[in-house]
Formats: sequence, C-alpha cells, structure tokens
Amino acid sequence: MTVASLRPGPASLWRRAAACLLAVCLAVFTFADDAYGHAGVILTLHGDGAGSVWLTAVWQDRHPVTEPIGMTMLATSSTGQRVGPVPLRRNGDAVTYSGTLTPGDWTVVADMGTPAIGRCEGTLHVAAAGASPAPSSTTCAPPPAATTAAAPPAPDSRSATWLWWTGGAVVVVAGLSLLLIRRRQ
Repeated sequence: MTVASLRPGPASLWRRAAACLLAVCLAVFTFADDAYGHAGVILTLHGDGAGSVWLTAVWQDRHPVTEPIGMTMLATSSTGQRVGPVPLRRNGDAVTYSGTLTPGDWTVVADMGTPAIGRCEGTLHVAAAGASPAPSSTTCAPPPAATTAAAPPAPDSRSATWLWWTGGAVVVVAGLSLLLIRRRQ
C-alpha cells in the first residue's frame, strides 16, 4: 500500500465537508436552548390557605415547561419569621415547597434559574387553626418587551466593512486555488 492510496479522493473530501456542514447545522438548529424559542416564562404562585405552597410554570407562548426546573423560595411573615431560601422540588406539573407555612400573612418570593430566568412574588394568607383556609394565587409574567426600537446608529464614514469582504474573498480564492492545484497533481 502506498501513501497515495491512503490520500482521500476529491469526492471523499466533498462528502466530508458536506457531513461537517450538516453536523454544524444540526447542532445550531436542533440543540438550541428551548428557552430562546419560547420567549420567557410565566410563573403562578399558589397557596391552599393552610400553609402549602407551590408554583406552576408555563412558557410565555403557553406551552408547558417540561425541562427540569431549578427554583428557590424565600418566605417572610408579617411578624418577621423567615423560611428559606429553600429549593423547590418538581411534583408533576408543579414545583412545591416540602414544608408548610405557619398561620399568618406571608410574602413569598420564588426565583427560577433554569431553564429560564423568572421571578414571582406574592402574598399568601395562611389561616389559623380552626379557621377555614382560602386558597389564593398570584401570576407573574415577564416584563413586556420594549415596543419602541432603538434608532440604528448613524453610518460611520470610516467603516472597515470592505476589509472583511476583501479578506473573505481572498480566503475563498485561496481555497479554490489549492483545490485546483491538488487536482492537477
């Protein structure tokens, strides 16, 4: 076997280049983060009035969040008692606090870190023993996007864009020249 027989032919080079391009396109378009496609997360804080706390999360386009959720909760009572920050655990479609809050009024802040950034703050009332609990919920949506677009920057008369175009053309011409030289050998 000679060294020349180990060298791939032109068809093989084109197949390899096409396979690399396909792999890059698949990586960019298939494995992109889902959060970018959904635009943001809407969190809803729920309390059953008896001390249980849970949150539900949907994407801003109303699709359910099916990815693993990383979220913590901090609750502060009107008397200054504090719970957390504690991690919340996934339980079906909800993310729950494993304990219960004591009777009183609580300000609850939940922060989501994955798969998107989100925050929900609300007040929950936990009924005293013997009183009838009243469930409540607070929905927190991401802030709306700015409706006015910033004005584009004024064109710079000293733009160096032509350098990038010239450099790209030189690289393409050099690559084609090398390909033609290799074919003639």
